[in-house]
Amino acid sequence: MLLRSIRGMVLLVRIVPVVSWSFCAILLSIGFAVHDLKGLSSIPWQVVGSLFAGALLLQGVVAHAFNDHTDWKSGTDQKSPGILSGGSKVIPKGLYSERHLLLIGLAGIAASAGLGKYLSHLTSNYAWIFIAIGIWAAVTYTAAPFRFAYFPLVGEWLAAFPAMIACTLGTYFVLTGSLSKPVVWASIIHSLLCIAWLMQHHTSDIDADLQATPRKVTTVAFAASIWGKEVTRHITAAYFLMAAFVGIVATLSVHKIFIFSVFCGLMGALAAWNTNPHNIGNITYNQVKMIALTVLHTLVLFGFEVIT
Repeated sequence: MLLRSIRGMVLLVRIVPVVSWSFCAILLSIGFAVHDLKGLSSIPWQVVGSLFAGALLLQGVVAHAFNDHTDWKSGTDQKSPGILSGGSKVIPKGLYSERHLLLIGLAGIAASAGLGKYLSHLTSNYAWIFIAIGIWAAVTYTAAPFRFAYFPLVGEWLAAFPAMIACTLGTYFVLTGSLSKPVVWASIIHSLLCIAWLMQHHTSDIDADLQATPRKVTTVAFAASIWGKEVTRHITAAYFLMAAFVGIVATLSVHKIFIFSVFCGLMGALAAWNTNPHNIGNITYNQVKMIALTVLHTLVLFGFEVIT
């Protein structure tokens, strides 16, 4: 029983999106904080540990537990042909039931709140603002009655985007007690890169999502239902181009290091345009490239800030 629960939790967490989204957001801000505080020795590592634990709880446990529960009930996960999509597979593998997932999600919220209390004690009560946004996003993305991911544009703009902004800015704030212009620009770019490859991720499940009850009308599913799947490449590319545009503005107004953000945005758009939306293997191949670009973007900016 214990081994089955541990195996289920490992699958549920889905470490790739957690690392490329939340962990990268935290690492990005640590780099800026190290630069602004003049060295690694100024970083309170117990706070950093709490931040990573909170991100793992909110995205890996709470968001994914509710996501698996809702998507299984609607039927989209059963029909998904995706390689990286279609949920964590904990229900069909018999590791957790729908009820277990609800309880895990609620327990994750309670644990996150407890961690938030500890973090606010170490830093500032303002930390609760960022924690509250994280809880909001983790719950509303797929949990009833919200199910933001089931509506075009709503899931990414009212849940995913604010979550990544809060994770990035919240990390910098609790480490430094302030906010800075460069980290604000970096948070926007990172959030857009994450949303961009989320669109690619959803492309694999368009048919399954549109057959779900209720229908999961993601942004790409909505576009495909009207104009066909070919147009979905342009939606993913559009988000990458938004990141590139913000990178251009940041390069001109803040620092030339953001030219790398432009590069990542353009390369992501190119991967989107080169995607065959009818081929699951090709969708997945290009999604992996997009995830790698998102991680690379973080590592380069982090390294630059720490070194300089």
